[in-house]
Amino acid sequence: MRIHVPNPKIIALTGATGFVGKIVVRELLKKGYHIQALVRPGSHGKTVQDDRIQWVEGTLGDLKSETALCKGVDMVIHMAGLVTTRTKAEYYRINADAVGSLAKAANKAGVKRFVYLSSITAQQPQLSDYAGSKRAGEGALSRKLGRMKGVVMRAPAVFGLGDVVTAPFYGFIRKGRLPVPGGRAFKTRKISLLYVDDLAEYLTGACLDGSCDGRTVSIATRPSLTWQEFAEECSLAVGRPVKTLRLPLFVLYPIAAINTVTKRVFGIGHLTLGKLREFLYEDWSIDIDLSTGTDLQSVLRKTILDA
Repeated sequence: MRIHVPNPKIIALTGATGFVGKIVVRELLKKGYHIQALVRPGSHGKTVQDDRIQWVEGTLGDLKSETALCKGVDMVIHMAGLVTTRTKAEYYRINADAVGSLAKAANKAGVKRFVYLSSITAQQPQLSDYAGSKRAGEGALSRKLGRMKGVVMRAPAVFGLGDVVTAPFYGFIRKGRLPVPGGRAFKTRKISLLYVDDLAEYLTGACLDGSCDGRTVSIATRPSLTWQEFAEECSLAVGRPVKTLRLPLFVLYPIAAINTVTKRVFGIGHLTLGKLREFLYEDWSIDIDLSTGTDLQSVLRKTILDA
């Protein structure tokens, strides 16, 4: 059902065709917003055909593209970024420099509010090039905000249908195994989980209505749990035992070292040394409980069984 809103506000989006972005687009349209979304030239990602969406072809970091994207809009939600790439320089070019250039273009265009989807890893920027680039992106936004209201959303691990990166992980869980890095803190490491629909609701709700202005915020479907507790939740979700599969560090470190080299040279390999350090960090829980109220087991069941 389409909501008719007189003089609807226009939201500029980056990352609209991605895993999170597709859900954000759906939520914005449900709430009566109009959208201007940046998409790569020649991209086949324009999956939503709706007269309330204007697709702007261009690239991040390009002044002409960013100016066109921000023209006539009320607010910006910036979700695009690199999760993996070959070099540190490329991480920082997209995840930091492009944030600053987009904020500058938005401020010049008279945009009222800029929402930046960052990562919980920005809390520990020393762990990886990715984490460092996300913290640098937050700093770039702060310096270029100008007259705009700014919101930084540090998302924890996001899960849900449509994420091709984590799909193989769910395949192990369906077979009753949850692969987890070993080490001395194996039993006490804490993570936080955020269902993609909860993230989209927060980005299109509280982050746009002014209640988060000037803040760095995090929410989670489950703010804190150990890997063992996560395995137990998965067991209840799928209706069969799921046991943690402890992966020895003496195996993981050489693999990560090799992947770090092959990633830089050939662009192949996901578990780099930086990514392994992120996995081994002892506490990714969220201190302030802003839990969404979503039932974790029900959304895990849907995600795991349908992945």
